[in-house]
Amino acid sequence: MNNVLIACGLQRAYFHSTGTRYLGERAEVLKVRLVEYLKSVPKDTVIFYVREVHQTNDTFFLNSKSYALVGTPDIEILEIFKPYAKFIVNTTRYSALYRTPLESELSKLSPKTVTVIGVETHTNVLFTAEELRNMGYEVAVPEPLTCSEDDYLHTAAINLLSNTLSVRVT
Repeated sequence: MNNVLIACGLQRAYFHSTGTRYLGERAEVLKVRLVEYLKSVPKDTVIFYVREVHQTNDTFFLNSKSYALVGTPDIEILEIFKPYAKFIVNTTRYSALYRTPLESELSKLSPKTVTVIGVETHTNVLFTAEELRNMGYEVAVPEPLTCSEDDYLHTAAINLLSNTLSVRVT
């Protein structure tokens, strides 16, 4: 049984000042926390980075500006995170499991618990955790290793994770 970590959105769109969804000070604080955490992850942990990659004609995100478009710097994993990546999975939706090979990979690994970190707590982290819970996995979300574009959405997501989905929020 392996330890599994899913890191959502560790890409330029959110973490670089030129990214189309740059999270400002939240991103800068989270970068420091994430690098420290990733340095300490046990060697037997399988780490999946999940990045959003969208087509220009993707109508799913009608209410938000286009971001993480295929062929743009937005989809690049930030350099400071690259040394820790074991696998990179592209997704077109908030859930890391939507039409990706991640479900199959998890099935092979048979983890008891899957830890989810990254951005945005109210979308990527929440919907990935929800799918994992539906599949029967225990899920852990270390709150200091997540953030959202605003505090209200972050708090709402943490409450849903903990109180509705029975995710272990630490």
